[in-house]
Amino acid sequence: MLLDKTFDCSGWEIHYKIIESSPALAHSAQQTLVVVHGTPWSSIVFDAISAALLASTPNLHILLYDLPGYGQSQYYSGAQQFRDFDGDTSVAFQATALVALLEETRISNPLVVAHDIAGAIVLRAHTLHSLELKSLLLMDTNTVLPWGDGFYKLVRANPSVFLDMPPQIHEGVVRSVIRSACHHTVPQQMEDALAAPWLGAEGQRNFVRQIAQANDADVQEMLDCRAYEGKVTCAVKVLWGEVDGWIPRGKMETLVEMLGTARCGEGLVIVPEAGHLLMIDQPERVALEVGEWVRSA
Repeated sequence: MLLDKTFDCSGWEIHYKIIESSPALAHSAQQTLVVVHGTPWSSIVFDAISAALLASTPNLHILLYDLPGYGQSQYYSGAQQFRDFDGDTSVAFQATALVALLEETRISNPLVVAHDIAGAIVLRAHTLHSLELKSLLLMDTNTVLPWGDGFYKLVRANPSVFLDMPPQIHEGVVRSVIRSACHHTVPQQMEDALAAPWLGAEGQRNFVRQIAQANDADVQEMLDCRAYEGKVTCAVKVLWGEVDGWIPRGKMETLVEMLGTARCGEGLVIVPEAGHLLMIDQPERVALEVGEWVRSA
């Protein structure tokens, strides 16, 4: 999906798109849904879910965007150096960028879906930047420390090694990462689309950058502020793919406990036969879960 609008934020050209339900369905109160992807993904992982929601939900507006440094939002024209790379793609900056984008688009009190590190991004924006949310749906998101599997820890510790990899080996790594996130075989078209932004010399550098700039401290700051205990002011729904090889069930259960029954009364909703990219493995089931959540918000 082409993200046809742009917003300049601290040197980043953020690409986004706002899509709406058919006017024929516009007979109820308008709702705005903001969809935030994780790493190393882009907004295209939500294409099927967004299409299903637009077809079934009246008067719904959906904001899709690629995080700064990801997908269609990789262009950086600023002068900031952060951890030996041009531009900042950390969770701390992504939260600031999300707040700025919503101010630019004049979106207030939205419903938000967040996958993977987007959970930390949105919770940081909500708890530390006072971003008001109507409701929040977290999908396979890790906001419980420590962060990252063995591969991500390896890249963070040795970014120069991964910058120097031959292009063919780098592409193999990227595609292996994508495949490892799914329980079922990733459709070739989807795999190619997810891999494409990270290929070539600049794509390889950008791929390493978003891992090297990940910082546990961005989450620890929220925990130090006891952010999940009394500072989350909206209802939260939590989904987890039953065979997610990236985030163990125990961490998701800990997150639900930290949110508490007052905010997360439904508990952990488990999607069978789904890995980390549960919206790719089980698009129909995930679309149903998201649709029910939107309609009940």
